[in-house]
Amino acid sequence: MPPAPARRQPDRPADIWFRREATLGLVQDVQRQAIPELTRVFGHGGLYLRPSHAVPDTLSGNMLANVLSLHRQGGAFAGDLACQDRALPVASGCLSLVYALFVLETSPDPAALLAESARVLKPDGVALILSLNPWVPGHLRWAFQGLRALDASTVAMRVREAGLDVQRRHTLGPVWSSPQGLDLATRRSDPLARLRMASLTVARRRDPGLTPLRSVSPAMKFRPGVSAG
Repeated sequence: MPPAPARRQPDRPADIWFRREATLGLVQDVQRQAIPELTRVFGHGGLYLRPSHAVPDTLSGNMLANVLSLHRQGGAFAGDLACQDRALPVASGCLSLVYALFVLETSPDPAALLAESARVLKPDGVALILSLNPWVPGHLRWAFQGLRALDASTVAMRVREAGLDVQRRHTLGPVWSSPQGLDLATRRSDPLARLRMASLTVARRRDPGLTPLRSVSPAMKFRPGVSAG
């Protein structure tokens, strides 16, 4: 299916921020640290949502046969397909993965985008939601760029409301201890984990499974000439 035509929209501050070389380096580091979770997902198809066309459209480390790649353009998406957040043009229950990279922050309706992400996943399909941490000291680097960051607990709550089960949460990326200093090391027991740039929420679509049959009493058997009562 060819992408739908989309009108060129003026660049927004968030678009410009995600095109900066320093920002792209930080995004790349976050994605590199998320690869172990990505390589756990197998299947035929996936959806990669990224915050800017400047972020590479190839999802490195994925184990899927085909991945649709969309990038943020204004308040919608463009790329392999053109669509709104509330109406992803993908059939229900057909994807093994939705990889959402810093797109909730620029979504006009994050709840609708999460609901659509849940809809297109197969039972047991996985959503990897990467979001900016609003509590880091370095949030001033992007606070005035039109980005509306949600903390990890709020993201997890909205993911559950969309019908997905939260499996795990991680903190990723650098520690912004000061505007001048960056620490790119990540340690599992790091006391500064809450100060890292991003959080990763790993969620799975609930599998309703088979509906259990109602138990019934054994049928009563009668001998000839005998009746109940």
